[in-house]
Amino acid sequence: MTEKVPAKNDETAPDRVEAHRRALSFARYLPAVIFVVCGLVILLGCTTEKKQKWLNFFFDGVPAQGQNTNATTVVYDENGQPLDKTVVVHTNAPAVTKVKFVAHPPYEDKKCNECHESRFSVKLKGTQRQVCFSCHDDFLEKTKFKHQPVENSECSSCHDPHGSSNPKMLVQTGQALCLQCHDAFPKTAKSKHQPAENGECASCHSPHSSNIKGLLVKPDGKLCYECHDDLQQSIAKAQFKHDPTANGECASCHAPHQSMEAKLLVKDRRQLCFDCHEEKDMARVKAHSASPQKTCVDCHDPHAGKDRNLLKPQSVASSGQAGGAK
Repeated sequence: MTEKVPAKNDETAPDRVEAHRRALSFARYLPAVIFVVCGLVILLGCTTEKKQKWLNFFFDGVPAQGQNTNATTVVYDENGQPLDKTVVVHTNAPAVTKVKFVAHPPYEDKKCNECHESRFSVKLKGTQRQVCFSCHDDFLEKTKFKHQPVENSECSSCHDPHGSSNPKMLVQTGQALCLQCHDAFPKTAKSKHQPAENGECASCHSPHSSNIKGLLVKPDGKLCYECHDDLQQSIAKAQFKHDPTANGECASCHAPHQSMEAKLLVKDRRQLCFDCHEEKDMARVKAHSASPQKTCVDCHDPHAGKDRNLLKPQSVASSGQAGGAK
């Protein structure tokens, strides 16, 4: 019986099988590789819009053109206020200055029990006024006039009790805060006081309380002179002063916010003077009867002057009363 002799290439059979398997595997993925390579070649020569279309064809979930996928993440507290957390953002957009969130110290220190009955309850230990004055000085004790929200213990109508990105933990800033309760000024006024127009309410009014009517931070004369210092100097140097001016009663003639009259006058200048001066007495003056069409300020300075009747220099010269009107 003849013994079977193995073929010489039987030793390399496993290698041939593995090579054949790899060839089949490559052949299986070759169309996909060619498809991707062709797609990349096409994209390199396309406009942005065409690239967007091709990418949408090849892949799902491609963001729209111009869409920023690295949007800023904002962390809020339970009141919906942004917390001052450091967020790493990968973007080519210009840097934006972030407003710092200032927390109320008890809230920041997690001392809930200083204001609330417990850390698990939103109920306060007392009225807002009582709770706030347990730490803050009671500024209402020695003042005559009080802002209604303060007097009614409505501190949180203006201040956020936990914190805010606004100064003094205000819920809003400037005029926007005051207009939550007060009506906006009409847009049709002829003359407008600049602080009121700019929403600078607190430059004249105290937000809490004052010893001056209207919650003014200072009496009329002193308050107006903080801005109108040139007028203050001319009045101080004048020999004669109009009584309302000398008494600091600016608001007796001028509206503090706005007016339909020029110079913020509270009424027509022809009628304003007759609030204090008797019209019949003025009619007896010879100069008045000779020029009935003129207004008082055509000849008289409404604030102060060198003449005892407050005649303007040109009026004194025309009347020939160099020593002062009588």
